[in-house]
Amino acid sequence: MAVSLHRLSADCELIVKPPILLDGGMGQELIRRGANRKSDMWAAWALVYDPELVTAVHTDYVAAGVDVLTTNTYSTFADRLEDVGLGDRTEELTRLAGRLAREVADNAGRDVMVAASLPPLRHSYNPDPDATYEELLDEYSEMVGYLAESVDLFLPETMGALFEAQAAVDAARESGRTVWVSFTLQGSPGPHLLDGTSFAEAVASIDADAYLINCCPPEEISSALPILRAVTNRPVGVYANGFREMPLGYRRREGDPLPPARTDMGTDRYAQIVLEWVDAGADIVGGCCEIGPDHIARIRQVLPQPYSDL
Repeated sequence: MAVSLHRLSADCELIVKPPILLDGGMGQELIRRGANRKSDMWAAWALVYDPELVTAVHTDYVAAGVDVLTTNTYSTFADRLEDVGLGDRTEELTRLAGRLAREVADNAGRDVMVAASLPPLRHSYNPDPDATYEELLDEYSEMVGYLAESVDLFLPETMGALFEAQAAVDAARESGRTVWVSFTLQGSPGPHLLDGTSFAEAVASIDADAYLINCCPPEEISSALPILRAVTNRPVGVYANGFREMPLGYRRREGDPLPPARTDMGTDRYAQIVLEWVDAGADIVGGCCEIGPDHIARIRQVLPQPYSDL
């Protein structure tokens, strides 16, 4: 699958390819469909009590036209599951999430890849994770081992600290699979990682096959995308959330409430923003929290289609 919008053939003909289309958010979509709202663990809750709900979300994203499904593993790591007494089910739930995505992809009737979500292992939107690189590497390596048999690529996502991103990418590299890495700017003062690292330094420090930005407002992505595009020749991607902005250091697991959803991010508006990102050089596009199958279906409708012989 090509990830470049423009390339030259051997005969110097311009061949235009559409960007890769990711899915949208999983956790908020599960809540919308009835996953336990009283628990901070709704994504893992669905794996325990209603895995068919996870399959249904994946299936709807395939119907919307995605090229890549993302595993429901944002909350299946031990440090998170131990908070709710499920620490001994880490391997079981992580493997289950991988299998559910793989089964839907394999039954899509077309090529659909599966990306393994490797999340922040302490708190999302955290500029200073409470762990060493070595500790995070060991924990990510466990997740990678559980998921490797089910996925086509690994996607460390919502990364706010450089050393945490490095640990996730290094662990994923052990699998021999393709590795993308996605940074978040949520609450960041300007186009940097939350820990203050510039895009240029982050990209230079981490050997990934693609570099992305996710889970922050579309406006922040629009400002940062040209900078990211300028610092690498490798594919770049973006997928925003539909929340109002979160403060730096937000900690959901310690009781911080989620910000309300925006009311100005309907399917047409988000799809238009995605087209602007494609024009700005994005090779991979999709959605994060509050961006659901209807958004993704609309994006598929408006994305450029492949053509040649210009």
